[in-house]
Amino acid sequence: MKAIIKIILLFLTLLIPVFASACNLPAFKKTPIPESSSPLATPTFLVGDLGWGAIHGKVTDSVTGLPIPGAIVTCRHSSYTSPSLCNTSTVTEKDGIYTFPENFFHDTDRVHLEVQAKGYVTQSLDVNFLISPWLNADFTLTPAAATEAPQVMCTQPACGPYESLFCPQGDCPNGCGYVCATPAAICTPPLCAIDGNEVYFCSGVCPGGCGTTCATITPGP
Repeated sequence: MKAIIKIILLFLTLLIPVFASACNLPAFKKTPIPESSSPLATPTFLVGDLGWGAIHGKVTDSVTGLPIPGAIVTCRHSSYTSPSLCNTSTVTEKDGIYTFPENFFHDTDRVHLEVQAKGYVTQSLDVNFLISPWLNADFTLTPAAATEAPQVMCTQPACGPYESLFCPQGDCPNGCGYVCATPAAICTPPLCAIDGNEVYFCSGVCPGGCGTTCATITPGP
């Protein structure tokens, strides 16, 4: 009886493939798993890496609080590990917003931001340590007119016909400090016979050469 069962099982084992082929049934085969030609690329992170982020902010007027469009924002980004640095400039939009997108940050990175706008005092910011890849830096600019000292203009005095303007301290900005002064007379001394026995002689005080005469030297006995 056992022999008959073995024969029947063997017969069925041989018959199943033939039956599957005749009926176009899929064969029972183990499908091999294809091997990848190259391993999957995995990102390498260092200790302190913060990842990808952006620097953004808003520039406003310190007096009115209104946004300042057209301000130039310059970014200088130094890093030992970042593959993408923020070393460029951008311009604020109508709402005063600026953005430096797609930058990679490490917590030891250093960022220097500088904002310039016509009619305003230039302002800068230094960040020497980061805790997030998203840096928000708002700037409030002061109008340049509010920081400049007012200029004083002076009216020069009206001098007489024989007077001239004179600055005693040597520097009279904007006309301040000038006085009227009478210039000292300057006289041309006479032409003396220097090669002869004449010399220049002043009987007293001869300012500007005035009063100088030629005198003849009389040799003594």
